[in-house]
Amino acid sequence: MNRLLIGKKLKIKLVLAVVISLVISISALVILQVVGETVLDSYLSKSTFVENRQQDALDRFEAFVDNQNVSTRDHEQLSAWIRHERYLNLYIFAKDKLIFSSNTEIDPAINEELLTQFVPSKIPITTIHFADQDAQIYLVSFYEYQYYNLILIIGVFIAAIVFIVSFLLMINKKTSYIGVLEQEIKILEGGNLDYSITISGKDELSSLAQSIDEMRKSFVERLGSEERVRMANRELITAISHDLRTPLTILLGYMDIIELNKYKTHEDLLQYIHNSREKAYQIKVLSDKLFEYFTVSSAAEEEEVEFEMYEGRALIDQLIDEQLVVLDDIDVQVQTDAHQEEFLLEINLVAMRRVMDNIFSNIRKYADPGHPVHIQISLKQQWVILAVENKIKRVGKKKDSNEIGLVSCQKMIQQHNGTLTVSQEKDIFSLQITLPVIFNKPTQTHI
Repeated sequence: MNRLLIGKKLKIKLVLAVVISLVISISALVILQVVGETVLDSYLSKSTFVENRQQDALDRFEAFVDNQNVSTRDHEQLSAWIRHERYLNLYIFAKDKLIFSSNTEIDPAINEELLTQFVPSKIPITTIHFADQDAQIYLVSFYEYQYYNLILIIGVFIAAIVFIVSFLLMINKKTSYIGVLEQEIKILEGGNLDYSITISGKDELSSLAQSIDEMRKSFVERLGSEERVRMANRELITAISHDLRTPLTILLGYMDIIELNKYKTHEDLLQYIHNSREKAYQIKVLSDKLFEYFTVSSAAEEEEVEFEMYEGRALIDQLIDEQLVVLDDIDVQVQTDAHQEEFLLEINLVAMRRVMDNIFSNIRKYADPGHPVHIQISLKQQWVILAVENKIKRVGKKKDSNEIGLVSCQKMIQQHNGTLTVSQEKDIFSLQITLPVIFNKPTQTHI
């Protein structure tokens, strides 16, 4: 019931405005009628206006009878003359009998009553010489009625104006509000979607304004969301494209070692072949993921990451050894805590390889070969900390990196509930990765 009434608030307001305006206009009409008739009655009672008009009519009738030689039996001529005289009735008596009446509703049988009524009144009784006989005429005028009608017409006209003005004043707030909404919608059409729609009142117009404003907010939010999705998708595609270069470079390094017979033992050859195969699969995973994000219609959903349990010490050693193979010209010194307790890492191996690829790719590009790279692995409470420090070699002003790799690494480490921080003091670059560890070893792990 309440919802039904809310949906008709504007209609109810309009009906009330019409009713109130109608009451005001009718009241104005009644007041004008009373005042106008009172003034007119006062004027007529103090003037000879009616008597003068009646005497003029009598003179015109007498002239008509003389000029047209009218007899008392020429009823058609008499009726034609009286029709041209508005607000006038003609009665003709001959030998005390009513022989003509312009008022067809009068019965000739009441002629004596008419004589009794008219003779004592102010109505002039005049004898006219008709062509056939003399007769008494009575002219009853109603000239004052034209002024009463004029007062009525003027009153109705003024009442209509009062109705229109009253109605417009009552709905002026709503019409002004409609104009405001029109201007604000034009502002939105112009592209200024940050402009808020004015919400005033509690009716259909305010509900419409609120709906338009909600639609504006939803559209702005959608545009922002689409822009964020495009940015995230572009960053992801760029990051994956960037990450493809590192394992490809390592793979080429392994291939060069194998092709140029730089390995020492057959076991080294098998290890290089195994590492090459791992890098090839890593490239395939990255290229598949790149293709996936090119074809998926929306990249707004977060990437689902599958985690597996690994023996932490062995995994970190393996990831570092894979990178050291192609760092022939750089001295890398790895330091671990003595009597380090065994721990487990729950990670996504593909993501972690991408992180290591980016770190060592930056080392190859920017580390000074004349100074060693220090890598320290330590345990602190429930965290394993991997710290890398190197001296930056002198390069030209043009920087070859847009730091996309580090941004991508930070996101991947955050997916593992860890942190990646970088700092630079003068020519020393430092990077630190912190990952949560598990000290309770499960029954089955991956190496």
